[in-house]
Amino acid sequence: MGRWAELWTEHRPAPLNLTDTEILDWLGEYCDQAVYTRPTSEYSGGFTLYCDEVKSSGPTLREAVCLAAAKLDEINE
Repeated sequence: MGRWAELWTEHRPAPLNLTDTEILDWLGEYCDQAVYTRPTSEYSGGFTLYCDEVKSSGPTLREAVCLAAAKLDEINE
């Protein structure tokens, strides 16, 4: 069962730790669209980013950007 779980579990790299300036620069360079979803009784809300080849989401813009940056770095390795 371990192999099945490994195949069905999304691999997520550790989010990068970016400064405020780095986040703004990264958004300007790589992000095509940022969508904010308001929280509801069924959904906690947060940001979804569509950046180059990556879709990422997080409860805050900082978390979404840091994860998207890590995913993009992993793709480009």
